[in-house]
Amino acid sequence: MENFTFTGLGTKWSVSVDGKKLEDQVRKAGVEYVQAFENRFSRFLPLSEVNAFRTSPAGEYILSQEFLLLLARADRLRTLTAGAYDPAVASILEEAGYGAQSGLEKIKQSHIPEWSLKGKKLAINGPVAFDLGGIGKGYCIDRVAEIVKRFGYNYYLVDGGGDMVGTTKADGMAWRVAVEYPGKPDTAASVVNLKHQGIAVSDSFRRRFGKWHHLIDAQEKKPIEKIIGCAAVADDAWSADCMTSGLFFASPGNYGALVQEFRASYLVFQNDGTAIVSPDWQGELL
Repeated sequence: MENFTFTGLGTKWSVSVDGKKLEDQVRKAGVEYVQAFENRFSRFLPLSEVNAFRTSPAGEYILSQEFLLLLARADRLRTLTAGAYDPAVASILEEAGYGAQSGLEKIKQSHIPEWSLKGKKLAINGPVAFDLGGIGKGYCIDRVAEIVKRFGYNYYLVDGGGDMVGTTKADGMAWRVAVEYPGKPDTAASVVNLKHQGIAVSDSFRRRFGKWHHLIDAQEKKPIEKIIGCAAVADDAWSADCMTSGLFFASPGNYGALVQEFRASYLVFQNDGTAIVSPDWQGELL
């Protein structure tokens, strides 16, 4: 088994392959894609696509195919969470002091801008900047996995900062993945045997600024407090990543709709020390 590591999207990446020698060309292709994705979709970069409408007047604008795909999934999540999840929270985050960078034109508003998709166009009521951090990484992980597979590797695990997608090892054994308890990096809450699946984890401890963290309820305009962390297993990393966003922002009564949408099982940690576990969660609970 061989692997290579690199940094992208503000986190550490690891790509492991089994059953075949790791070649330089797959390393190069994987790293280049993640760098390109970051350049296009990071809200911290002035020339990224998510910042393309930061000074735009109301109107309709054509999007790239990938940006349209990402926003369409975000729009679906917005519906499933009754508007609590909304990728157009960049202005709220920056107003609170998280992520305002030199070179970025400040959005002169402290509310969530209105936006919608009309075919292949984005309709906005004024300046808007998006934060796709909640779902973008899972999409990127799956694309890197496609690159690995395209180079002829049948057994692999792609890890982007703890969110992963994997096949099996060459001997058919699963990749064993530990799910840490939120806020306790040295404590595992569950162990999952990953086979041709994606897994994502999210918590409210890793990205904090002052008394806030990055998971902002767009309706309440304040951080989510009831949920402190969650994990999800789905057919791919993007679905698992979207599921964790949905779990944070939706009420437990809507978890069934999220399961149906993303075909995922889940583990949710609440701030009172209790957990919600889906009936089909296959991980070992510790």
